[in-house]
Amino acid sequence: MVWVGAEYRFASTFSYRIPYFSSSYALSAPTPSPSTIKLAVVSAFINRRGEVEAGKNLFERIKTAPVAIALPKRIGAFKCFMKRLKQKRGGPGFERTFGIREYIVYSDALNVHLDVPREASESLLDGLKGIQYFGSSDSICSCIKSGLLEPDWARCPQPLDDSISNKSSINGIVFLLTDFTDVAAFDSVNPFSEKKLEKDKHITLRPYIFPLKVSIKERDCTVYELSQ
Repeated sequence: MVWVGAEYRFASTFSYRIPYFSSSYALSAPTPSPSTIKLAVVSAFINRRGEVEAGKNLFERIKTAPVAIALPKRIGAFKCFMKRLKQKRGGPGFERTFGIREYIVYSDALNVHLDVPREASESLLDGLKGIQYFGSSDSICSCIKSGLLEPDWARCPQPLDDSISNKSSINGIVFLLTDFTDVAAFDSVNPFSEKKLEKDKHITLRPYIFPLKVSIKERDCTVYELSQ
């Protein structure tokens, strides 16, 4: 097993809605979730190579792979009051409505790492290099470095699970992120397939402790800094 990683710079603000939050009040996690990262890898790999079957095989190799996300030094989050269009219930067309959306901005690069079998590392690197956004298409980014890179663990969120006995001794902020289960299949994540992801069957929700502290807190804006 080897850690394969890449460093990304983001062009502007972006948003990763915390799982299962209402789209009318969409708070954002500070980073893309492991499932979002894996989908971005597979999508970029298929776009670069044009080989859907190879992309399917890559998904099977990485769907349950451990993910480490090394945070930037500072993270800003701010809420926007937005005018939205949503599909009308029971009929065609759209209707106007309003909502709150939280956006994220980084002070520097975000580093993403996956722990995979060595034989899968070349395909994974291809996917990591080709990523141009995570999740929604407005989260535009560029890969500026990639390779066999060990994570900087002091900057990485850690899963908060039952193996941690004394949770009160952990310093940081908890956010919920999603990841795939071992029964998730490529057809469930393929946008051209009729099959859909099923909550708790194909995708699971996990709490992560982020090594962050709040340095500035205003009504509609929060600035986080690494607590290390």
